[in-house]
Amino acid sequence: MCATFSDEDIDKPVERADGKVIGTIGSVEGNRARVEPAPDVVDTIKARFGWAEIDDPFTLDADAVDAITETRVHLEEGFSRDGATDTRPEPDRETETESESGRDTADEPGSPQPDR
Repeated sequence: MCATFSDEDIDKPVERADGKVIGTIGSVEGNRARVEPAPDVVDTIKARFGWAEIDDPFTLDADAVDAITETRVHLEEGFSRDGATDTRPEPDRETETESESGRDTADEPGSPQPDR
């Protein structure tokens, strides 16, 4: 089934076919919804010790939804976040060559020094 998201779906839990809640709808745009992950206790403990990270929000396409009820968004059997879109912003490009910046970086701390 291909569901249609609406603003009424915001804050609803997103539930896999096995009944596990994987997050909540954070925003809706057309046939896509942004899901804020709901880490379980194990994920939270792993993150606290630096063994893992809490998942980032992801985009859920309506074709991955089996049904939307008054209280929940139910996903199709076999849903995988691997097919969902990561919504993290692209990292800034921090490497810049001298010709791109238009300045001489040879005297800056940490810059490689030419052989003299």
